[in-house]
Amino acid sequence: MLHGDVLMADIDVDQWRNAQNLVLRSAKEAKRLIVMLEKGEVVKCVHTTGQPVIGAPQRVDDLSEAARSLYEANAAGTDFVLILERDAADEYFSAFQNAWTADEDLDVFVHRTYALLDDYADSIVTYPQPARETLGLQWRLGATYEQVEMAIKAMVEPNSTVVLAVHHDQSLWASLILTFDADLKIVSIGTADPSLVDIHGTRAEVVERLVTFAEGREGKVGLVVDATLDAAREFLAASDKRSARAKLGEAFSISQRCPLGVRPG
Repeated sequence: MLHGDVLMADIDVDQWRNAQNLVLRSAKEAKRLIVMLEKGEVVKCVHTTGQPVIGAPQRVDDLSEAARSLYEANAAGTDFVLILERDAADEYFSAFQNAWTADEDLDVFVHRTYALLDDYADSIVTYPQPARETLGLQWRLGATYEQVEMAIKAMVEPNSTVVLAVHHDQSLWASLILTFDADLKIVSIGTADPSLVDIHGTRAEVVERLVTFAEGREGKVGLVVDATLDAAREFLAASDKRSARAKLGEAFSISQRCPLGVRPG
């Protein structure tokens, strides 16, 4: 889905930052309680905020139970607990590095590295969610990787561009311009450039300007996803996307600019 040699071009810092904040969650920004073990013996037990750790252990034999207990004791100031064996962490990162192959899509590799954490379910443990859903950068899409792939295949025309626009206070708050190749791999990622396109006005006005801008840069726009900020957040948080779209109405719009099956010219 994401080409291994994707082009990042015309990225506006504010548009990109807002888009990231909308669809990504970083473990580094969370309030974390971390316990490092050496064959069960605690060698480090710290909270990233610097606050004292209630019930700090000296030894841990059952990582899952210890993570749950520590989270419950420190829940007021903790987003998640991470307990890991040092040897397991070293082994995981070695396997992570060796898993990459030069000809695979970047997102396939990243997806596999998170799935690899399941092989260390007894030695790299997080609570309240499993490690593969907690560590690193996590998507805030309310959908699985496989569901996103299926949606792209169903809605995106090969060799076309998709425009994503999120509005707030009569202005374009975040945007993404994604160009897909014949294999539906993303080969180019960009945003609106406020120095070249007016991002202020009604949603309809801004979207038309953004589509014109995107077509001038990348070619025919086949799909536009256009929403208010509140609607975008509600849609992304929903597990039932069909019901969410019906509820949000015009606040969350998906429109085909090029009929599926018709090659953009």
